[in-house]
Amino acid sequence: MTQTNYRELLARFETKSVLVVGDIYLDENVFGVVTGISLEAPIPVFEVHERKYNPGAAGNAACNVAALGAKTYMIGVVGNDPNADIVRKEFAVRNVDTSGVVADPDRPTNTYGKLRAGGHNTPTQEVLRTDTPAPTFIAGAVEDRIVANIRSRAPEVDAIMVGDQVSAVLTERVIAEIVACARKHKLLTVADSRKRAAAFKDFDIVTPNDREAGLATGVDVHDEASLMQAGKALLSFARNAMVTRGPNGITIFDRDNTIETVPILPCDVIDVTGAGDTVTAAVTLTMLAGGSLRDAAFIGNAAAGVAVAQKGVVTVTRAEVQQAIEGSNSPAKLKTLEELTPIIHRLQQEGKTVVWTNGCFDILHVGHITYLQKAAKLGDVLVVGLNSDASVRENKGPTRPVVSETDRALVLSAMACVDYLVMFGDKTTVRFLEALKPDVYAKGGDYTLETIVQEERRVVEGYGGHIAIIPAVKGQSTTAIIERIAQG
Repeated sequence: MTQTNYRELLARFETKSVLVVGDIYLDENVFGVVTGISLEAPIPVFEVHERKYNPGAAGNAACNVAALGAKTYMIGVVGNDPNADIVRKEFAVRNVDTSGVVADPDRPTNTYGKLRAGGHNTPTQEVLRTDTPAPTFIAGAVEDRIVANIRSRAPEVDAIMVGDQVSAVLTERVIAEIVACARKHKLLTVADSRKRAAAFKDFDIVTPNDREAGLATGVDVHDEASLMQAGKALLSFARNAMVTRGPNGITIFDRDNTIETVPILPCDVIDVTGAGDTVTAAVTLTMLAGGSLRDAAFIGNAAAGVAVAQKGVVTVTRAEVQQAIEGSNSPAKLKTLEELTPIIHRLQQEGKTVVWTNGCFDILHVGHITYLQKAAKLGDVLVVGLNSDASVRENKGPTRPVVSETDRALVLSAMACVDYLVMFGDKTTVRFLEALKPDVYAKGGDYTLETIVQEERRVVEGYGGHIAIIPAVKGQSTTAIIERIAQG
């Protein structure tokens, strides 16, 4: 399939609607520092600085469907507690309809927490994980309501997608209702299950990873031969299987006994958390859009590549997938303002702190690198505004820049601490600050609040942003380097 055809498939995503059924978790990340040892017990004192939340498990899969452009409905169970309110709010900002989510007062909202501590000179690391009691499967009135909600919503959607943590929602009765509704309304069914893919008999597609495929079939998957054995066994339950294999791509086992492995697109892996949810969402929408299983695997790999290149649990937009597929002569991190704006707003909705800085970054040196690393530590996502060649000449004279804007962008994109780049030729970054509204606006130590561009300052302070001045590394500048080279 050509790139143009992929673009057409992706465009059709926004015309589709998906019902997601499964286990809902609230992922809670608490950031802070350890300040000492408690006086009451030999345990550390954790000073909380920030809390961030994401819907997890089937909830994350639903958020990925919505981010890819489809109308998304979530059916699952939460408790009648404050965490239920938090997870509903997080769904709302991600455009997921939760009218089908049932509150069960007899159980807590499934919550999985990570406490991450760091300091001025130490990296952030996990110091504690928290969890709610292991949930039991729903029954009685709660199960009745879940079944009724599925039956009510099924006529309005194109597919039912399942996320199974083997914890609460997907009882035998619920699975049977999904199959019955799919048959009645001619819906696509896709299931991702932690260890019981075999329970989803008569589903169109199951999408386990290689380990999960082994758990579902009783096969110890450790090489190509055992993968083939497990994949073929999955076809005795589902019509098709797509086994995700991390760096080895996705292997398709279809109903016609055709087996094909679709490789991944080249990408930098930072965090694989939630990548399986991204693949399942992309596969579901690609099939709804009229793609083949191979198309679905290709787009699923592209979407997963975008996800694993970012920190933490993220959702992936259709535009990001399209760029990953089509490629570019420019670095993948380099965006136009029009491309970058929805990405940044989505990350902020997910609770990410966005840091903005800008500059020429001509002849990248230790001062630049130290500055950018410090800027990145002020938040979760670092966006660098890069002066165009014309604006560098205007600011620094006709002999600059030494390095072209294309090469400067490529060098900056290779830095792990830089998440996105945007080129600008304006005299100020006001237009970019107004569009992106970064949480933190970082400037180098040769500036003060009084000497930065005051119009930029008014914009940032106007929407409640924070301005951070980062000390410069003494004796390091591009001008000084050029002068030393000229002196021989």
